Amino acid sequence: MSAREKTDSDVHVRVSFLPDGRYGSVEAGTTLRDAARALGIEIESICGGRGTCAKCKVRVLEGSFDEQGIESSQQHVSDPSGVERRARERGRLRADERLSCQARLNRNAVVYVPQESRVGRPVICKQAGQRTVTLAPAIRKCSVLLDARDSSAPGEIWDRLCEALAERFDITCSRIDPLAEVRLVDAVGEGEGELTVTLWQGDEVIRVEPGHSEHAYGIAVDLGTTTIGGFLCELTSGELVASASALNPQISFGEDIMNRIASSQGPEQLAKMQALLVDAISAIAADLALQAGIESEDIVEAVVVANTVMHHIFLGLDVRSLGVVPFAPVVSDPVDTKAHALDLRILPSGNVHLLPIEAGFVGADNVAVLIAEAPHTRDELQLIIDIGTNGEIFLGNRDRMLCASCPTGPALEGANIRYGMRAAVGAIDRIRVAPESFEVRFSVIGEPRWSTKRPPGEIGALGLCGSAGIEAVAELLRAGIIDQSGRMCADIECARLRRSSDGMLEFVIAWADETAIGEDITFTQADVRAIQLAKGALYAGSELLLRRLGAERPDRVILAGAFGSVIDLERALAIGLFPDCGLKNVSAVGNAAGDGARMALLDRHKRVEAEKLARDVEYVELSTEPGFNDCFVAATHIPHMSHRFSSLEPKR
Repeated sequence: MSAREKTDSDVHVRVSFLPDGRYGSVEAGTTLRDAARALGIEIESICGGRGTCAKCKVRVLEGSFDEQGIESSQQHVSDPSGVERRARERGRLRADERLSCQARLNRNAVVYVPQESRVGRPVICKQAGQRTVTLAPAIRKCSVLLDARDSSAPGEIWDRLCEALAERFDITCSRIDPLAEVRLVDAVGEGEGELTVTLWQGDEVIRVEPGHSEHAYGIAVDLGTTTIGGFLCELTSGELVASASALNPQISFGEDIMNRIASSQGPEQLAKMQALLVDAISAIAADLALQAGIESEDIVEAVVVANTVMHHIFLGLDVRSLGVVPFAPVVSDPVDTKAHALDLRILPSGNVHLLPIEAGFVGADNVAVLIAEAPHTRDELQLIIDIGTNGEIFLGNRDRMLCASCPTGPALEGANIRYGMRAAVGAIDRIRVAPESFEVRFSVIGEPRWSTKRPPGEIGALGLCGSAGIEAVAELLRAGIIDQSGRMCADIECARLRRSSDGMLEFVIAWADETAIGEDITFTQADVRAIQLAKGALYAGSELLLRRLGAERPDRVILAGAFGSVIDLERALAIGLFPDCGLKNVSAVGNAAGDGARMALLDRHKRVEAEKLARDVEYVELSTEPGFNDCFVAATHIPHMSHRFSSLEPKR
C-alpha cells in the first residue's frame, strides 16, 4: 500500500458538500457516500455501494473555499477503483466524476452532489402566481394559402408570402430569419400551398410550418443564483401550460454572486459557466415541452430575468466590472438575441429577451418584480424585499422609487448553519419552543404533522432549512433562551441548552432518535449570530431607503421570492427582518420575479414599461451610504436596538 493510500483511523479530515452547504469532520479513509450520510445527505445507491449502478456520481472540486476554510483537490481522494475505471470506459462516468461509494477521503475536500444523485430532491419553490395578464405577445401566427404556381426559388415564394400577408392580414413583412428561409420551399410543398408562419414583433418571420398550425409557445425563466424556474405559456391564449425548476448547476463554483464573479475569470472559465446555465435552461425547456406533449422547437420565444451577475454570465459577458467599485454592468439595456446564438435548445431562430438591469447588484429579476407588483401605479409607500442569496430592496410609489442591494449571505437559505441545509424533504422547517418547559416541537418538509404527533423513529429529520433558522431565533427569544443581543443565556437550567465539544453554547432542536443522521440537531450561538447578521443587513438597507424618502415606516411590506412565501411572517417580524407597519400590512407574494417574466412574455408592452422602470428607479449604494454601519449594528439586535415594534406588544 502506498503512502498516499495509507490511512489512520485516528486522523480526521474536513469535508463540505455542495449545494447543501453541510460540512464536518470524518475519519480519513471514509467513502464520500458515508461521509455525506454522516452529515445528513443521502446519495442514491441502488446497488448498495458496490459501484455497479453508477447512480452515486459526485465531483470533487478544485480550489480554495474560504467559507469552509478548505483547500480542495481531486488528489485529496483515493485513486479511481477498478469499478470506476470500467464505468468510465463504458461512458457511464465522466473524467471529472467519481462514484461516492468508491472514492475515499485522504485529505480535506469540497464535494458537489448533483441533483440526479440525491435521494431527497430539493423542494424548489418557483411556482407561478395567480395574476391578471394582458395578452399582447411579441409572437403572432398567420396561415396563408399561396397560389399553385410551381416554383422552387425561395425568393419567389418569399415575395408571394409577403403579398399574401399584406393582403390578408395587412402585415408588412420585412425580413425572414435565414434558418426559417431554408424551410420555405419544402414547407410549401408539404402543405400543398398552405403555410403557417410565426412572426416576431410583427415583421420578422422566424418559423415556417406546412399546413395550418394554431399554437405557439414561449417560456419565462427566472434565473436565480441558487435555483432556476421555468414557465411554459401558450402565447395565443395566455394559458400557463407547465412549470419546472432545478438547482442552478453553477452552485459548485460558490454559494454567492461574488464567488461566481471570482470563478468566471478568463474566457475559458466564463464559457464553461455560461454553458452550464444554457444547458440547465435547455433541460428545463425540454422538461416543459415533455409535460405539454410538444417539441422543444415549438418554443418560439424565451424571456429571461436574472440578477446582474447571472444575466451577464448567461450572455457570456465579462463580469469583472461587477466585482469592483462602482460595480458597473457591461450592458444595462434590454437585450434581444437569437436562441442559436446562445446554443439554447428551443426554436433556433426564436428570440430570447432579457429585461433591463437597474444597477450592478439590482438586476432584471428586480425589474420583473416591479412589473408584477406595480408599485409605481400606487399612492401607498411599498417596501418590497426579495430575499435570496442576495437581498434586493425596493421602496417607493408613483412619486419616487429607490432600490438597493445587500449581501445577506447564505444563512437565510440554511447554509453556514451548523445543521443547516436547503429546503428538501426531511429538513426541519417549523419550530415551536414552550416558554415554561423549553420543550420543542417541529415539523419537517414532506410531513405536515408536528414531531410530537409522531413516534421519534419515524421523524427522520435531516437538518434545518432557512425558515427554521428564523423561527428558531424568534422562539428562543420568546422562551428567554437568548436575549435581545442574541446572546444565549448560559445560566438557564434546561436539558436542551448545553455546550458543544468546542465549548460553544447550543440548543437541541431534535434529539438523535428523531433524526436520520444519528445525532442531535442543534442551533448554536454562531447560528444565532449568522441569522442576526443577515436580517440586520436587510433591515438597515430598508431603514436607509426610508430615510432618503423622509418616511418613518412603509405603508406596506411585501416579501417576494420563494423564501418569503414559506417563512412565518409573525416570527420574521419578531426578529426584526423588516420594519413594523402592522402585520395586516405585510404579505408574501411568492415568485414575483417569475410572474413578471411571464407577464413580459405574454405582453410585449410590459417590456417597454420595464425599460422605463429600470431608468426611473434610483439606486442607492449602501456600502457608501452615510450611517449604514450604525444602522446595521442597531438592526442586529432582536428585533432592534431602539426601534419600537408595536405589533409585538401585548394587546391591552
